[in-house]
Amino acid sequence: MEYVRTQSKPKDGKLFAIGHSMGGILLYAMLSKYRFEGRNPGLAAIVTLASSLDYTSSKSSLKLLLPLADPAQALNVPVVPLGALLAAAYPLTSLPPYALAWLNTQISAEDMMHPELLKKLVMNNFCTIPFKLLLQLTTAFREGGLRDRSGTFLYKDHLHKADIPILALAGDQDLICPPEAVNETVKIIPQHLVTYKVLGDAGGPHYAHYDLVGGRMAVNQVYPCIVEFLSCHDAA
Repeated sequence: MEYVRTQSKPKDGKLFAIGHSMGGILLYAMLSKYRFEGRNPGLAAIVTLASSLDYTSSKSSLKLLLPLADPAQALNVPVVPLGALLAAAYPLTSLPPYALAWLNTQISAEDMMHPELLKKLVMNNFCTIPFKLLLQLTTAFREGGLRDRSGTFLYKDHLHKADIPILALAGDQDLICPPEAVNETVKIIPQHLVTYKVLGDAGGPHYAHYDLVGGRMAVNQVYPCIVEFLSCHDAA
């Protein structure tokens, strides 16, 4: 952030920040931590896409990771090779008999992402997950929501102190971070500062987790929404 600030030289010294999924979680966590410590985050506004600090009220498919936590801890496993597992499973998601086709809906809604882009995403985008990160993410499914690694700091407890505009976007068919999860975090933020929007219509198009950034309609529906919001808070 300091590098971007130095290069862009904003008149008010503040930056915009956009985070998708864990990127948005990091922004929420940063706001919470900075406000708890009485520090200024140096942000003019932020946009989060498919991000939440609390998944307890939703049916997030991230719950599938929970059973891995205890065995991995017992075996002292340093990382979970998610990228390698998804790459190996890809043929079963895209070729007959489509035994793992349900994995595709975790990433993209039907006909929302170009098949070649979906393939590149699955084959190249995911990597190994440090076990300590997986263990920390499990706290997002417990009362009080996501905690820091020590388990003593609850990010939700201080998010209400946020004093910058926030646009929180959710996808109507996001199975990883459903709208209910996004709203669980949104409702903590002062109402006059937050704009919450669920993208997708009953008759389509629909948005799954990665469609918000790479779906066919993102450039026409998602990006303009973000640009309009940030433009309203641009001091430059």
